[in-house]
Amino acid sequence: MLGEHLNSEESRGLLLAIDKMREILHGEKITLPEIVVVGDQSVGKSSVLEAISGIQLPRAQNICTRCPLELRMKTAHDKEYATIRSGVSCTTDKLIDDLSKIADEVTRLTSEIAGKGANVSPDPIYLTVFKRDILYDLTLIDLPGITRNPLPGQAENIHEQILQLINKYIEPPTAIVLHVIPASVDFTTSESMKLAKVFDPTCQRQLIAASKIDKYDKGIAEKLQGRGLGSMELQLGCVAVLNRNQHEIDDNVSFDDMKQREKEFFSHHKDAFQHLPE
Repeated sequence: MLGEHLNSEESRGLLLAIDKMREILHGEKITLPEIVVVGDQSVGKSSVLEAISGIQLPRAQNICTRCPLELRMKTAHDKEYATIRSGVSCTTDKLIDDLSKIADEVTRLTSEIAGKGANVSPDPIYLTVFKRDILYDLTLIDLPGITRNPLPGQAENIHEQILQLINKYIEPPTAIVLHVIPASVDFTTSESMKLAKVFDPTCQRQLIAASKIDKYDKGIAEKLQGRGLGSMELQLGCVAVLNRNQHEIDDNVSFDDMKQREKEFFSHHKDAFQHLPE
């Protein structure tokens, strides 16, 4: 029912208007609904975003998301394509006919906005993807991962810069915050969750994606349901995900194959996950 409602002509028109307003009001005090994806560096944020969107994003051993990426997923009725542009100046959208080229274009604009090094910028990239398998329009904001020790050439206060950028996006009461946290990590000690609780003490708009689920510890089922050590009781809950690692990306393992491997993983570990909702 929700998917049908969001995919109606009236709803899609309203969502398009919201997208335009979001750009116009960027940096202003007026806030609009959005899903903000946060987490430490190298926890699998890009993998989670890829699983949701079905598109490959830039990957790097070190920091690869160096400025906010506003990813808008739109339902395509015929041809699949994407548009991308920088939020630094009022430039026109660049058309991307081949979705496999999206990562290259994001990398190019990131270098234009944040420079060739490893520093970050608060200026966003606007990426809109039209795909046939999108059930309803969805907007996600990908932010730089939290890093504590500056790399060579990075600003000494890189940690403070990233926290300030995250705070800006997670503070509005209209923001749903998706925390990507490895399954083996204590959820309560996550720095992104500590930041979010400042603005949302009762965690009404926080959601956890437990990444790297194949590295789970004993009691993972209770932890995912908000019970036991290292868990958090969230209004929106927690979901476990198994996504492509770098080796599988290098081997061109498809998203469909990865979804099948994820399904097989949970079926082969029934003792650990059998009491969880699908």
